[in-house]
Amino acid sequence: MFKKKLKKWAASTLVGTLLVPTLIGCGTNAKTSESVASESAVLETDTSSASESDVFDARSITEGVKLTICVADNIKVEDFNTNEMTLAVEEALGVDLEFIVLPSADYENKLNVMLTGGDELPDIIFNAPDIDRWGQEGAFIPLNKYYEDPNFSENIRYGMETTGVDIPLYLTATDGNIYALPAYSQSYNGEVYKKLWVYTPWLEQLGKEVPETTEEFLAIMELVATTDLNGNGKADEIGLTGYGLNTYFECLMSSFIYAYDSNYRVLEDGKISFAYTSDKWKEGLKYIKELFDNKSIPFETLTQAAEQYTALLNAEDTTVFALAGWNPGSVKDAERRSGYTYINALEGPDGLKEAMFLPNLPNRGAAISVDCENPDAAFLVCDYLCKEEFAITQRYGKRGVDWDYFEEANIENKDAYIATVPGFDISIIAYDDANFWGGTTPQNVSYLQVGPQVMWVGITNGVAINAGASTPEEKLAFDYAQTYASSSVAGHELARSADEVISYLPLLPEEEEIITEPLSTMKNYVKQTTAEFLTGERDIDAEWDAYLAELKKMGIDTVVETLQGAYDRLYK
Repeated sequence: MFKKKLKKWAASTLVGTLLVPTLIGCGTNAKTSESVASESAVLETDTSSASESDVFDARSITEGVKLTICVADNIKVEDFNTNEMTLAVEEALGVDLEFIVLPSADYENKLNVMLTGGDELPDIIFNAPDIDRWGQEGAFIPLNKYYEDPNFSENIRYGMETTGVDIPLYLTATDGNIYALPAYSQSYNGEVYKKLWVYTPWLEQLGKEVPETTEEFLAIMELVATTDLNGNGKADEIGLTGYGLNTYFECLMSSFIYAYDSNYRVLEDGKISFAYTSDKWKEGLKYIKELFDNKSIPFETLTQAAEQYTALLNAEDTTVFALAGWNPGSVKDAERRSGYTYINALEGPDGLKEAMFLPNLPNRGAAISVDCENPDAAFLVCDYLCKEEFAITQRYGKRGVDWDYFEEANIENKDAYIATVPGFDISIIAYDDANFWGGTTPQNVSYLQVGPQVMWVGITNGVAINAGASTPEEKLAFDYAQTYASSSVAGHELARSADEVISYLPLLPEEEEIITEPLSTMKNYVKQTTAEFLTGERDIDAEWDAYLAELKKMGIDTVVETLQGAYDRLYK
């Protein structure tokens, strides 16, 4: 299929078990980057890095090398070939980079045609789809040896130190090889994007504090539904709203059993099961049904569209006490929006209190093709793009113009500035981020977060903001931004990082084939029956056994057995 074939791996060094990214949490045998290095095979090649006794000189490998890079077009990037990031890499490493720019609307299809058509491939491909699959089919070279060599992976290793994340581990394919360079902008927001938001002015009217337990929340919700808190003489107060089940369901169910996994998988003492077969799930259903029964959650939330939800949040009179999600950003009025505060987790009847935990993990930002004549130079270029300054440039623009490290900032009264997220040190200042990132004018200083990159959360959370608001509107915006930022930090600290969570569990193709159809069928069935349980169409106690029996017919035991087999093979 491809112009060149991969050289064979040394048979004596093939790993006996497959390496995959780890499950986050205690009780798992998480492999480290050192174990990846020691267990992975070595690609046979005539090129070797400098000996440990010598000072490594990247230019001795990259000088004069021409590399082609395939990338999707971006109307906000003027020209990848003359982009200042490109020029900086060329100057630093002495390489000649030539970008092959494909239409973004058809990027994946055109790459698939390129990969299957037998044509010679570009040396480097940014943001290619299915990198692991194409790597295992021979289109991309394994990169294990480069990750193992500190000379070749200097900047990626620095990114691992700052982020605290074992980046190679999360890029390892199911055959034990690493085919990708990282694209990783670490963030807390994505980890805990689901939480409850409650309207504090109404709590003050009721003489109540922000609820901390499911019972306190239930009691307040009952008061909201029966009190004219907006003073308009109408019974239009809504305890909790959303659009569809998933906008709030997980926030409430997770006070009984962890329900933030996309397929409701749970892991306890190394054993995988599905939360929706547990008696704890059953008790959670009964609790949420109480909120439906007392009209704290209108039945319409199960079917209403996002547009109806947004209209409720922005009604002339405030009508919504609680909502769920990233933030109350759908509330357009700044004063009303600033009245909402967050609850990352309610404590359940058994003392369970855990926020959403969806780790922000590295993505696959680039791959080196099997047709690349100088993969050493190609890897060094990609690693160089993972320098911290390049990562900041990817997001914030040109240093000295669009941003500066705060100690170099060209501003007066530095004492008026604080970090965007409370508790973080100030890292950089972005002079006009709204214009740079949100503008429509093409620029030529940044790739705009395309290709390999690594940036730790301390940069984004430490961006300087002026705390000296000069108008009431600015003060409202500042307070809201601080509340939102604090919610992510608090949620991160409360999340299940100390417990067992299935954060990433790639499967072999044959395992995927076994579970895909039954898993989809089960998920749809659970969604349908959950709605029926909550509305009273089905009785939770009377029909629970029949519900479990139906899941068995759908193949839940086979799905669990397959997932458990993968887990045991990889981590035991």
